[in-house]
Amino acid sequence: MIKYNRAFALGLAALMTAGCISCSNADNQQKSTVTESESTDTQAVTAQSEQELHPLPEKNMDGFELRFYNYNNNWMTWAINQLDADSENGDNVNDEIYRRNRRIEDKYNCVITETAVDNTLDNFRNIVMSGDDAYDIAFVYDEQVANLYSEGLISSWDRLEYVNLDCSWWNQNANDVFQINGKQFAAVGDFTLAMLTRGFVLLFNKDMYDAANLDDNLYDLVRSNQWTLDKFAEISMNFVNDLDGNGVYDENDQYATTGAVKLHFGSLVTGCGVKYISVGEDGLPYFNIPGNTRAMDVLQKIFDIHNGTGIFYKVVNDVHNGSNEAREMFKSHKIVFQGTSTKGIEYYRDVDFDIGILPYPKYDSEQEEYYILTSGCGVPAIPATLSDDRCENVGILLDALCRDSQENLVPTYKDVVLKVKYSNDADSAEMLDIIFKSAAFDLGLSMWPNVTYYKYMESYLNMVDNFSSLTASLEPQVQANIDKLVEALEENG
Repeated sequence: MIKYNRAFALGLAALMTAGCISCSNADNQQKSTVTESESTDTQAVTAQSEQELHPLPEKNMDGFELRFYNYNNNWMTWAINQLDADSENGDNVNDEIYRRNRRIEDKYNCVITETAVDNTLDNFRNIVMSGDDAYDIAFVYDEQVANLYSEGLISSWDRLEYVNLDCSWWNQNANDVFQINGKQFAAVGDFTLAMLTRGFVLLFNKDMYDAANLDDNLYDLVRSNQWTLDKFAEISMNFVNDLDGNGVYDENDQYATTGAVKLHFGSLVTGCGVKYISVGEDGLPYFNIPGNTRAMDVLQKIFDIHNGTGIFYKVVNDVHNGSNEAREMFKSHKIVFQGTSTKGIEYYRDVDFDIGILPYPKYDSEQEEYYILTSGCGVPAIPATLSDDRCENVGILLDALCRDSQENLVPTYKDVVLKVKYSNDADSAEMLDIIFKSAAFDLGLSMWPNVTYYKYMESYLNMVDNFSSLTASLEPQVQANIDKLVEALEENG
């Protein structure tokens, strides 16, 4: 366990709902640029107005210590978990985190501390069950939130008076997902980059693509709302090639894509707007696949596109693994498309070809928005041991950190690190704007993947067309998990 004296923590990234930019000629592109600039100015005014409408108290906290329990980067390597810095070192993210933390500490006369460990779940249960009031906010893996709430180990966010989850520095899409029957048991805000860096995107080898002399410009397909499953399949078939001519497709040949099954196929399913779990008007979750004709059509089409076509190469016989092997195949020009998290883009800075960045395709051109799979990361929760006399200061500081990060940290990561350091063309930068707005949160992805998300991915892993029977078999399991959480909400409410 590592203890940082002046640390900071909490939150998740600002990922708004999906959107697309349409422009088909130079005039429209120019018009789009002007509109985007005007929109940015309007957003800045709106953000300022929000802060004026929702002012935080000016308070001298007399050295109050805001205490966080968080993941370090040893175990959760697929997201940026850094929440504090001892000093500036020239790294854009590190330096902005350092400056932000010091600004908040100076403004409120407080101290921000973080305890960073490999896996918070190793000790979190023991800490809370023992009654130890050691931490104000703890990051927990999103898949464990429901279990922890059911066990009475985390409490609802309505205890924090000055955390206004309706404001833009809190992610509405995510927070709607983590709220059931009026109880908010996790929240996603702008003050860490964890979820922002977990969103899954599609890279492509621009040199390979250009060499194929295809008619379609991938960026224009996204802009014109034509980047669909069918178009993805059509283009992908141009890159399936038995390179050694032995009639057997293996690691020595060329494919459209490969990697972890849950991330490739999961991103395609989510990209088509399918949610495994939805929340009804009564505030209660329900299994969204049974009786959902569109969801079944999506699952079936993705299966048909890949079945026997060679588009996807299964590098390992496992739902969860394969990303590292896929990375090496992409670097060696054996696949043209490579899925990765936004943080994972950094692994490709040393390749010997140009990289483009895309969102995952839509189901069809009638789908209005793009959606980016976002799950498998730490989310902040309130330990049940948080004492009432600490709630006011904790709430003020969390919201203050969120506001500051919306103005400084998030733009630094999006506009400087990704768009300047990792993206080498204006088109990819434009795609990143779409991707940042498109994060999709789903209780099936984040809380009950073992009885939804992963089960459907096993069908893709084994290429077994059993979606109808699988859905029927999963329905009682999913309902049992939902009932367990709802009962816990009622008991703890």
